[in-house]
Amino acid sequence: MKNLCLLSLAVSLLPVFSSGCGYTQKSALPQNIKTIYVETVKNKIPIENVYAYVPGLEMMSTNAIIRRFQRDGNLRVVTRDKAEAILQSDLISFDQEGVRFSSLEQVSEYRLFVIVAMRLVDAKTGRVIWEVNRLARNVVDRVVEDW
Repeated sequence: MKNLCLLSLAVSLLPVFSSGCGYTQKSALPQNIKTIYVETVKNKIPIENVYAYVPGLEMMSTNAIIRRFQRDGNLRVVTRDKAEAILQSDLISFDQEGVRFSSLEQVSEYRLFVIVAMRLVDAKTGRVIWEVNRLARNVVDRVVEDW
């Protein structure tokens, strides 16, 4: 059951971190920003609101974002002391609902809902470059491209 839930999580997050449109190459970033540090996603879900949760979700999400930045190539992922921008993410809600059931009414597939507040901060000035209060469909494209 736990493996099924983790597999469902991985499958549901895959499009979030791996899809890309590529319709434009206009950057939303100041030209001086070429490097980024991705902070580990912080769990800010109030304990009284934790009904469903996948252990390790913060690290899975952080690693997926880093891999996407590396694949995208517009920004180089570096250590905090070498970064020109810092991506901060707070996990504020996680929920799941059953979408497929066995003949015995046991859940065989889940739909996961992950809500993350994100900020991109200028590492030198501390100024917020942009902020969103939900998980963007494609974090890297939001950072790199101006829609």
